[in-house]
Amino acid sequence: MKFPSGPSKPMEETHNLIEPDHSMTEQFRRVEEQSNTIVLAQAKNGMERANRQYFGEVGKERSRRTMIYSHNWSIAKGHSPQTPLIAQDAALLAENCGVPLQFTAVDPQHGPMFHQHFISFNGRGDSCDDFQYPPHLAANREVGLFGRIHCKCKTECRDYDTVVSAILLSIKHHLGSKCSVRSTGQPDGAGWTAAFELYARTFPEREIPWLANWPKRPPKTGNAPSLYRRGP
Repeated sequence: MKFPSGPSKPMEETHNLIEPDHSMTEQFRRVEEQSNTIVLAQAKNGMERANRQYFGEVGKERSRRTMIYSHNWSIAKGHSPQTPLIAQDAALLAENCGVPLQFTAVDPQHGPMFHQHFISFNGRGDSCDDFQYPPHLAANREVGLFGRIHCKCKTECRDYDTVVSAILLSIKHHLGSKCSVRSTGQPDGAGWTAAFELYARTFPEREIPWLANWPKRPPKTGNAPSLYRRGP
């Protein structure tokens, strides 16, 4: 093999420079600005909606206390939560109430679950904390003294609160002294009054249970109409 003779031509020195694509940088900046604008707009709309609902013309009867309106319940360790019975009652109460419900706050694609082993629902389009039962399967559970499991559901007195409150009455009915149910709402308030009416309409043969942190139950008065006595 013969190689060419004579001096070889030197290779030309070249440099390939990649110019920064300022157009892409500008696009990303614009997308970021648009995203921030959308987030701020959503937050503003949410605050305006909350102000209308709680302090404006839509709900003048509501006060700032509704912002911390919540319910707490717990069951004694080792005692059955009677989930199948509670689930049957919950399904009836939800059907009779007629408030639109969904599976959880972040899952509007599925309806409420009233299964013999698990209950989960929230308000559709107007949600707050999920209501889940039994306590040992609830996402917001806490273990207290002596292994007792405590649950909390903040509803802010939204529409689905009526169903939550009525189910708590059902839990108290079936479990009696083995469970503790407390609420920031009072029995003469609008939230619990609606729950009493729903519970009495669904289970007219039952007596309305009473929560531990409420004032003393009013006395039963003959044939006078009262939600606190047995029967319609």
